[in-house]
Amino acid sequence: MNLMQQYYQTINRDMNYVITNESESIKQASDMIDSSVNNGHKVYFFGTGHSYIVGQEVFARAGGYADFVPILENELGMNHAFKSTLIERTTAYADVIMGLYTFKKDDVIVMTSNSGRNALLIELGLRLKKIGVHIIGITALEASKNSKSRHTSGLHLYEIADVVLDNRSVYGDASINHSDDIKTCPTSTIMSCFIAQLIVSDFVERQVQTGKDVPVFRSSNIDGGDEYNEKLFDKYKRS
Repeated sequence: MNLMQQYYQTINRDMNYVITNESESIKQASDMIDSSVNNGHKVYFFGTGHSYIVGQEVFARAGGYADFVPILENELGMNHAFKSTLIERTTAYADVIMGLYTFKKDDVIVMTSNSGRNALLIELGLRLKKIGVHIIGITALEASKNSKSRHTSGLHLYEIADVVLDNRSVYGDASINHSDDIKTCPTSTIMSCFIAQLIVSDFVERQVQTGKDVPVFRSSNIDGGDEYNEKLFDKYKRS
């Protein structure tokens, strides 16, 4: 089996697992978001490092719901890898997030972390739970269970989330072995984005079926796309 086939089969296997075994959790997450939106609450997306990409995946692109609030502070992404790593292990950065965003009871936050172990993620999650924010966690369940928490509570994302979705990534993420210490082809980003889009799609379908006016972005590369999206940006201001 060549490398392309091996990687494809790994991703295909994991996607099939999600469809077969995570469908109820996806529906629970979608229901949580649907209830929150119907009652005038916000839905946030949060991740650090490469998990930051999931917030970008649902933001201002074709098929993205306009009233979601991705937390996309530059320090959290991979524009500076070492800075991102340091910040995701810094508990006090939760003060910054809490100061920048107006979280309220019965809001929802989708938190993505492969290891689910880092101090910022857990600190923020625990603070949000105290004020009644519901947490949807996307994580690598088996890998996380084999990783020691970096938060003083000893907790992981899967232990604080109200709904947990398993992206099936292996410990260390990279799935193709070239030698004992060289691996490539991580799966977490593909799988986490896949799960996030399944949740979003199920939520949007619920909204459409109940006759809601559903603000979904269109591609900016189709005729009229820019004008349509600009109206959504004007209407759905983010905080």
